[in-house]
Amino acid sequence: MVTSDGLHRADFCFLAGSRMLEFTPNRSLLRRKGLPVMRSFRHLSVLAAIAALMFGSSLRLGGQSADLPDTAPIATIGAGSTVAVNVDVILPANQGTIYFQNGAVTTWEQIDKKAPSCRLNAVESPVVRRLVPGRKIVITGTRQNNASVNFYGDVLQFEEDATVGELQCAPGHKGAMSIGELKQVFGGMFSLIQAPPIVG
Repeated sequence: MVTSDGLHRADFCFLAGSRMLEFTPNRSLLRRKGLPVMRSFRHLSVLAAIAALMFGSSLRLGGQSADLPDTAPIATIGAGSTVAVNVDVILPANQGTIYFQNGAVTTWEQIDKKAPSCRLNAVESPVVRRLVPGRKIVITGTRQNNASVNFYGDVLQFEEDATVGELQCAPGHKGAMSIGELKQVFGGMFSLIQAPPIVG
């Protein structure tokens, strides 16, 4: 429709008496009507992101922790964890067992039987050997036999090695030995490095 001013107008008009009524589409209203749709898309994207985060968290919680609490039994230490050597440890010739307690090598006779202690089963050899700082001994499994004061039944099994076999521990009380007690026995001699979590 061409108006008296010569401009093209898409508005709908009709004549009522001597006045012309003009109907103009409310474009601002149309724009506002589109906003809820955009907001809905934004809300959906936010909800999807939150759901992804929650799903990822549940996967992490389902995996084994790489940092088990000190109260956990040593039998819960996962395969692939390692015992790191921090100081020179001498393995005497023709001696298959080395006892240690509170971060020091000792003997069965000198051990405080009411405190945690461990013994390292070494492969017997006619020559003196040593474990050097920086060496890591890989744990392949554990055994828990309710170790008592005089029975080294909590065991860390090591990867096949020409020097060491397994680590046997006793908590000095009835029941299982804990990770915290193992750290007490290790002192500064060894460190326990737990394997990363397995997600699945």
